Amino acid sequence: MADSLDEEAVFWIALNMVVGVGKTLFYRLVQRFGSAKNVFRAGRGDLMQVEGVGAKTAEQILDFDFEQSLKRELALVEKLNARVLTLPDPGYPEMLKSIYDPPPVLYYQGTAPAGLPPALAVVGTRRVTGYGKSVTRRLCGDLAGRGLTLVSGMARGVDTLVHRAALEAGGYTLAVFGCGLDYTYPPENRKLREAICRQGCVISEFPVSTRPDRNNFPARNRLISGLSQGVLVIEAGEKSGALITAEFALEQGREVFAVPGNITSPQSEGCHRLIQMGAKMVTGAESVLEELPAEIQSRLIPQKDSAAPLTGLTDRERQLMDLLSGEETHIDTLIRNSRLSAAEVSATLIQLELKGLIHQTESQKYITNSAESR
Repeated sequence: MADSLDEEAVFWIALNMVVGVGKTLFYRLVQRFGSAKNVFRAGRGDLMQVEGVGAKTAEQILDFDFEQSLKRELALVEKLNARVLTLPDPGYPEMLKSIYDPPPVLYYQGTAPAGLPPALAVVGTRRVTGYGKSVTRRLCGDLAGRGLTLVSGMARGVDTLVHRAALEAGGYTLAVFGCGLDYTYPPENRKLREAICRQGCVISEFPVSTRPDRNNFPARNRLISGLSQGVLVIEAGEKSGALITAEFALEQGREVFAVPGNITSPQSEGCHRLIQMGAKMVTGAESVLEELPAEIQSRLIPQKDSAAPLTGLTDRERQLMDLLSGEETHIDTLIRNSRLSAAEVSATLIQLELKGLIHQTESQKYITNSAESR
């Protein structure tokens, strides 16, 4: 890995590791001294002449154990089979370069981010409802199936569902971490992370051994929006972190989309507020796709004929499909309305799930995988 980095890139990685040197100060130092390498050659007095550099920060730079710290960092990168990009690198994502505070250094595993199709961020609450699960699965499956890379934060709730829906649709997905790549957060998503690396990538601006910390996640959110053409919010409480991502999107000149929900649900309050503020209300994938630049629309995969999967169904399967809709339906309701036995309905639902036409949301409730398929 170290062999593929030029000398200045190595110094960028090192400066990015110095405690107290944030993004603004990083660029100010490089501009003042002409290169990251020269920052480490500067004396205490010269460093302290730079706006934002106090005695403590100057000492952090002067005392930085360049050789050992960098050796350890690059060894971890190698161990993880990861790659590093610095802002001047031609492989650095163009969308991210356009934001006002792009990260100086990016670490990633999987496909190089610049090699992925155009991206859309999809975020939402950790406490997702059955409605939110259904909407996320349907919308994200449709969007990924049309050829968009779906970006999210791999958090519990909506984020996890976004990545899974993209993978199930055979599309690409990108997870932005609020920690270094040496960690998986939340830890139960380790298998999901491995799958993402095969169909997209995981990415972080933090040095490899940076632990998950609540203060890192707002910064992570600006990358989620910065990498994307727009941000789609699916269920968000009044103070949800998803709203922070939407705010970053507005600052970065990105489109903001929101899914309406139940007016009595706290998980929909944030989305309704976004819509009141001018976010586009989303009722299906086309609500998003029609707002994308023409150049991206021309590259989308044509929509598949949704009626085709309904051919070859048994009479019972078609009967239950006719009873199901875009709303969750409890198995007891299906038994009552179909006048079939509980065993017959259960067996038929299993067959429909295996055929990919329906899925169970929660507590024996079922819904079609695409409301448009009816």
